[in-house]
Amino acid sequence: MVPDATEVASVTFWEHIYRYKFACNYVVGKRVLDIACGEGYGTAAMARAGATEVVGVDISEETCVHAKRKYGVDARVGDAQAIPLADASVDLVVSFETLEHVDSPELFVKECVRVLAPGGIIILSTPNKGIYRKDDEPNPFHCSELSDEEFSRLVAAHFRSYEMYMQSIDQIKRSSLVSLCAYENPWKNIRGMNRLRMSLRNRLSGHVEGELAENVRQNPLDVILTKDSYLSRFVNPYAVQKYIKRHAPLPQYLIAIATK
Repeated sequence: MVPDATEVASVTFWEHIYRYKFACNYVVGKRVLDIACGEGYGTAAMARAGATEVVGVDISEETCVHAKRKYGVDARVGDAQAIPLADASVDLVVSFETLEHVDSPELFVKECVRVLAPGGIIILSTPNKGIYRKDDEPNPFHCSELSDEEFSRLVAAHFRSYEMYMQSIDQIKRSSLVSLCAYENPWKNIRGMNRLRMSLRNRLSGHVEGELAENVRQNPLDVILTKDSYLSRFVNPYAVQKYIKRHAPLPQYLIAIATK
C-alpha cells in the first residue's frame, strides 16, 4: 500500500492505517521491528509515536531504498523467514499481512520469537480464511491462509500468552454494540440508521468513504498518529476490536497480540 498513489482504494488505505494506529499504542520506550515494512509509513509512524528504535525489514531492496529516502527510517533488506537481526534484540515485533505470503508460517513465527527479548510482544495480523475475499477470486500472492482456529494454534504453540483481535468485520450479532461497525450491519434496515452510522463514523473518525483527499494521502503519519474518539470504534469498520467469539463475528482480518 503506497499512500500517495492515486490508484489506492480507500478501503485498503484505511485498513492499513488502522493497523498501525493500533500498533502505536504499544511502542513507547521499545525497540521495534516492523517486518515486511513495505513503503515505510508505518515504520516511521511508530518511531514518531515514541519507540526508542525502529527497524524495518523488507525483502525488496527497492522498497527499502524508497523507505529510507522518503521517511529516513532504518529499512534493511531481509527475508521474514531469516530475519537479519540478532537474537533477543527487539522488544516488539509488528507484522501486518506477512504470514500469508511466506512459504513456512511456522518458520516465520519462530524467527519472530528468536529476535524478541524475553517478555517481548508480537502484534501479528493475517486474513481470516473463508471470510477474506469470500466472494472474490483467491489472492494469487498468498501462499496460504489460516482460519481463526489455525491462527490461534500457531500463536499458542510459540508464545506463553496471547489475545485475539479483529478488523473489518463482515457481520456480527445485533446484541453487540460493535455490530454497528460491521459491513453487513444488522441495523441497516432500520430507517435512517445507516445514514446516522455513516455520519457518526465520519465525524468521530475523521474520514469518509470514496476517493481519498490529497492531504490524507500525502500525510499518512499524521493520520496514524491522530487519536480517534473512543466512541469511533463502535461505528468504524476499520478500527481494531477485541475478538469476542461468543458474539459470532466474521472478521476479514485476525490480529494476535502475544507475549514471549
